[in-house]
Amino acid sequence: MAKEKQRFRHAAEYYTDPENSIGYLARIVFRSFSRLLERSTLEHDVSAGQWRFLRQLWREDGITQRELSERVGMREPTTVVALKGLEKAGFITRKKTDADRRKTYIYLTPHAKKLELILAPMNAEVHEVATRGMSDEEVATLQALMRRVIANLADETAKLSELSDIKA
Repeated sequence: MAKEKQRFRHAAEYYTDPENSIGYLARIVFRSFSRLLERSTLEHDVSAGQWRFLRQLWREDGITQRELSERVGMREPTTVVALKGLEKAGFITRKKTDADRRKTYIYLTPHAKKLELILAPMNAEVHEVATRGMSDEEVATLQALMRRVIANLADETAKLSELSDIKA
């Protein structure tokens, strides 16, 4: 019997050490990054969770709740809860149009728009700390590799939702 070709880059046991897991390392980076950023943004009453939504709305204001949910990478029920908090804090308003009452559009308040110029440098500072000792080329390589991992995982996630649609 011919030896079966190994399906994985490493034996499964390799990944039992968290330091070998891309998912684990990404989670630690995310948590550390968020914690450090929030230390500064909380001075302006913006939590790390709120930051994620504001950042997307600074890029494009007036998008639908569903679009915002997709861009932030959260499920819609989680987004609804977050948006209630953002609205209560005075960062957004939600509006429906007469054309399609099912869609809710999210708009930044003037206060939230002004915060972009205050909070963006804080984000830049955390990036500087995170990439300390790396060359510009290394940072670009890191970003490219992370985008590739994200795309690979998105492809697999899309296949999962296609399969669940077939079974439904």
